[in-house]
Amino acid sequence: METAIIISRCSTNETKQDVTRQTHDLKAKYANRYDIVKEFEYYKSGTANDKELTEVLTYAISNKIDHLLFTEVSRIARRVIETLVFIRSCTDRKINVVISQYDLNTLNSDKTENLMTTNMLNIAAIFANMELQQTKQRLNSGRAKYIKAGGRLGRNEGSIETPELFVSKHKDVAKYLRQGQSVRTVMKLTGKSSGTVQKVKKIVKETKIIMAA
Repeated sequence: METAIIISRCSTNETKQDVTRQTHDLKAKYANRYDIVKEFEYYKSGTANDKELTEVLTYAISNKIDHLLFTEVSRIARRVIETLVFIRSCTDRKINVVISQYDLNTLNSDKTENLMTTNMLNIAAIFANMELQQTKQRLNSGRAKYIKAGGRLGRNEGSIETPELFVSKHKDVAKYLRQGQSVRTVMKLTGKSSGTVQKVKKIVKETKIIMAA
């Protein structure tokens, strides 16, 4: 019997968002199909759970796990691009990701990539990007209105932002750069401009700043 692990995530520990419900549902559906060897249950925002995903993937690789079981796509991560990066890492290692809600499998039975699932997730990424752009437009509109009314943005006159402070404000960028991600990929993952990513990359390279994840 092929092996599998269950991953259950919620943003809070409220009863209405209980990880044990996810685990119970996945066990009920897949216990007779796979040998479930481990359960990962944790409460963490889906926008800040890269450490947990790394732990899951490391365990799966080390123990030659065949399948990772999730109830929904959003249980992997809230940002679609991060979900796609995680799934790509699994696909490259012939680990199948199962999305129970829609009975999606990222790999076919012969361990080849399931292109239908990949295309569905790519479409989701496009809509996520559209939503991000709309959010940016609303924020820019709000800033313009604030400035027009006499508001002021940016640092106070005479203040100096050190390289360390700049990098600390963009820890997410530094994190992905440390992972070896390209500038373009980091821009997609963080929603930040090429200038910001390039500046962080330059500072880290020149000063050897190491930011905690």
